[in-house]
Amino acid sequence: MRQIASDGLCFSGPINDETSAAFVSALSKFEPSAPVVVVVNSGGGEINAGMAMGEVLIPRQTTVVAQKVCASSCANYLFTAGDRRVIDDDALLLFHGGAHRLDEAQLREAIAAQVAAEQVEAQVAGVRAGVQKQIDRQDAFLRRAGVDVNFFRWMAGFNDLSEDGRLALCPTPDPVMILYSDRLLATHGVTVDASRGPRSQAALDAAVRTLGRSDAVCFMR
Repeated sequence: MRQIASDGLCFSGPINDETSAAFVSALSKFEPSAPVVVVVNSGGGEINAGMAMGEVLIPRQTTVVAQKVCASSCANYLFTAGDRRVIDDDALLLFHGGAHRLDEAQLREAIAAQVAAEQVEAQVAGVRAGVQKQIDRQDAFLRRAGVDVNFFRWMAGFNDLSEDGRLALCPTPDPVMILYSDRLLATHGVTVDASRGPRSQAALDAAVRTLGRSDAVCFMR
């Protein structure tokens, strides 16, 4: 975390409770009504920590600039929180979904392998309540940011498609991350004001190689 010029912050690295608190503290030193530029370069991290960062950006006049890589919670909660949203030269804005309901059968099976039988239902209920709290907070965040409240539910629907259906939309089998076109983002309220990132699968693949990453990523128009 560092200040750039008199009106900007640069955040890079993982998103967790510690870095989130440092970001919130650094932003609080700016006048609430002053325009702020926030440059972000992060592979993402913890959902609640990311939302805490985005929640303090929303009320401000902010330009959020995605530089190099803004993925996962960075894309979900920092980029979407900006008044103006900019994707820097060859930067990757990568999504893989947000907080969502878990498959109860799989959850119960996983918990049953770790705790006594009489504790399973209480553990399942606790996890379910925690996830629902995250979803409710996420919905409120999206509304405040002017983004489609079903943005992440729409993303999750991709996994429900047949293999042929997924490949028709995304030429990369089993992608870890997806880079959505500016047009597709705009249909969900995430308007990109300036975009200099990849605009095709070939350009995305080249940018991924340049950054030395090995993720299976997909460009979706």
